[in-house]
Amino acid sequence: MNNAQPSNVIPYPTQNPVTLTSNAASLSEIKNQVTLIQQVMREVMIEGEHYGTIPGCGDKKVLLKSGAEKLMLTFRLANDLDVQVLELPNFHREYRVKVTIYAPSGQRLGTGVGSCSTMESKYRFRTGPIENTGKIVPQEYWTHRESNPAKAQELLGGKGFSAKKVGTKYYIVKQGERVEHDNPADNYNTCLKMAKKRGLVDAALTSTAASDIFTQDLEEDDLQGAATGETYNSSSASGGASSSRGESGQQASQSSSSSSDQGGSSAEPISNDEIVGYLTVKNVKHEVGDDGTIYAYPEFSDSAARTWLKDQGFKWDAKNKRWAL
Repeated sequence: MNNAQPSNVIPYPTQNPVTLTSNAASLSEIKNQVTLIQQVMREVMIEGEHYGTIPGCGDKKVLLKSGAEKLMLTFRLANDLDVQVLELPNFHREYRVKVTIYAPSGQRLGTGVGSCSTMESKYRFRTGPIENTGKIVPQEYWTHRESNPAKAQELLGGKGFSAKKVGTKYYIVKQGERVEHDNPADNYNTCLKMAKKRGLVDAALTSTAASDIFTQDLEEDDLQGAATGETYNSSSASGGASSSRGESGQQASQSSSSSSDQGGSSAEPISNDEIVGYLTVKNVKHEVGDDGTIYAYPEFSDSAARTWLKDQGFKWDAKNKRWAL
């Protein structure tokens, strides 16, 4: 009888089997990694640039794309992308991006996913031109807009109205109706970059085990809506501190490519009125103070908008979490 073992049979290993703790990191390694991330956040990252906090939602930090990139730089991580394109009716598209993170040794550390579609309200709709009612903004509006925003909004005529500076005076204007974009292809690249950003943030948080320190920025609008119970049409005219951020149901803000893709041909503003008009076109929430100071509130993840504000001379007001000129 032939007792020889077939060549295609792999013998059972004689050594002890690998367990979950066989390659586990030590407690000191885990503590050192958490400490390093916290130190990078304090000494390298800048609030409003790499992370932010959401009013009314506690002190949990929201990680932005630039912050995720800093974490990857800290640990010398690399990433690989897998992009899937889904064609939707009426020339709409959805991009799904899977981001895989690798250690310097080549070991796969984790995977993140992100998606973005031209059907999202930020990309699907635009706001039509505003209509000047010819009515001067009442003085009571400026008195109540900080202490009682609801009362201030009523003084303008209710929902759909805001204040806009025309020349040297502020007028009540009616916001334009929301209409659907006639060419979804204008936002293809923007949505692709947004899906990549969402996947990158997810992957960075997962791979560095930093979710206890940061949350993910694509949840920002949902959390803001839960905290305030309000929605905001981001294309409205300036004024009206009663406006809150985010389209209803909207989960994303523009990525760095959004500014260049959607308005790269716009002329650089040279006056305050042109700046206000430019902010309106770029869908950046803003208001004008009694002294003429322009305040801007770009989305946390819109690095392009923050760069543009800096170029116009805006300064970051950390106390009030806004940009001022």
